[in-house]
Amino acid sequence: MDLQALFLYAAVGGGAVLLVQLAMLVLGGDDGGFDDASGADAGIDGGDTDSAGFWFLEMISLRTLAAAATFFGLVGGAINSTGAPKGVSLAVAALAGYGAMYAVYWTFKQIFRLETSGNEDVYNAIGETAEVYVPIAESSRQAGKVHLTLQGRTVEYQALTDAGHPLATGSKVLVMEVVSSDTVKVMPLPRLDV
Repeated sequence: MDLQALFLYAAVGGGAVLLVQLAMLVLGGDDGGFDDASGADAGIDGGDTDSAGFWFLEMISLRTLAAAATFFGLVGGAINSTGAPKGVSLAVAALAGYGAMYAVYWTFKQIFRLETSGNEDVYNAIGETAEVYVPIAESSRQAGKVHLTLQGRTVEYQALTDAGHPLATGSKVLVMEVVSSDTVKVMPLPRLDV
């Protein structure tokens, strides 16, 4: 596959995902489900959770990846069509993709921060069942993320656990305590295999 085809596929694929998400938003199909960061300010304070090195994982969502692919393809294709060397085309395209990813992440983080400001009380999450979205390392070594329904909305929080084993994506957990305004401590729920 030549470089121009790679850029074309990235732009078309990412653009298609963005258009589907836009259509869902306009038609009411996006109810704030699993791709939103509406739970809270998703920043991790490295002093509290010792996971400051994993800030990039916080940015990854379907929206940000679609934006990155779209701009990688569009900018890369434009630069490549000028006859620039392949390395330059790839480097500029990668920077454009990363820039688009960060811009979408930051924009939605600000929107959801405004949307949730004063509306939800993280302490209402105590005793609620949640589902692990980003794996949680054992013994509070690294924060993961959980989704739960709080005050009638699906929200996302950073999560830590004192369990002696990591909690995988899809695991059901119980919120035990609030660590900070955007972080909860959870424990795994026992599996009921019938």
